[in-house]
Amino acid sequence: MRPLGFVAIVLLAIAAALPAAAEDETTQLTLQVLRESDRKPVADAHVVVHFTEGRLLKDKRNTWETKTNRKGVVTLPNVPLGSARVQIIARGYQTYGDQHELTKPAEEVTILLKPPQKQISAY
Repeated sequence: MRPLGFVAIVLLAIAAALPAAAEDETTQLTLQVLRESDRKPVADAHVVVHFTEGRLLKDKRNTWETKTNRKGVVTLPNVPLGSARVQIIARGYQTYGDQHELTKPAEEVTILLKPPQKQISAY
């Protein structure tokens, strides 16, 4: 009976450690979207976060789509660590797109949107 009890305790310890290990592979991503000219928030900007590599699990999402609040902030909890492509689309601004490495338990990224540039024509 003694070896069986020891095996049961070891299995319980492993089972308890597995969810903790899975939690370590996620982060809380906070994006703040501001105007470049005066650093005021951009409300209702469309945000797309797509994970291109990293520790993705089959049952987890790899793309998030949302909009910023009135303060120009969006917070995405429980996103996987690794490389993420962030795209911001807002009316009256250039579209932003860049790759970000997510390595910390809580990531904060500030994005400055530029006004649209004038078109250049060769003719």
